[in-house]
Amino acid sequence: MIVVAGPRIDPASLDAPRGVEVRAFVANLDRHLAACDLALVQGGLTTCMELAAAGTPFLYFPLQEPFRAELPRRSSPPIAMARAAEMDFATSTPDMIADAMMLALSGSGKPNPVEADGARRAARMIAELLESIRAFGRTNRNYSR
Repeated sequence: MIVVAGPRIDPASLDAPRGVEVRAFVANLDRHLAACDLALVQGGLTTCMELAAAGTPFLYFPLQEPFRAELPRRSSPPIAMARAAEMDFATSTPDMIADAMMLALSGSGKPNPVEADGARRAARMIAELLESIRAFGRTNRNYSR
């Protein structure tokens, strides 16, 4: 397991159990987030959107006032479709977090990726439109291009 402590916490100050690697920084964090089984994050908007886009289940613990950053809304389409749970850092017990983790991991796999045939579909639609215009021009002699 990798814990990314961030720039303000000295990784050596955390008493991590065996098997947990604590780092201050990870290059290409977005790739780690996309590859991991589950993420527990502070809950910033960018991180949550990256996790939602990757289809990675996650728990997020948003900062409370006055430090609250721009946060994802649970009703936003990416978050609503993601396997995400908002947790309260101050009141969540280890058992509550463990239960939420198990629930997030018990989902039916990553969601279907975004369709990748958009260019082909757009070309087909344009070709159909052009054919309709040609047909219109053939049936309406007064049609000017």
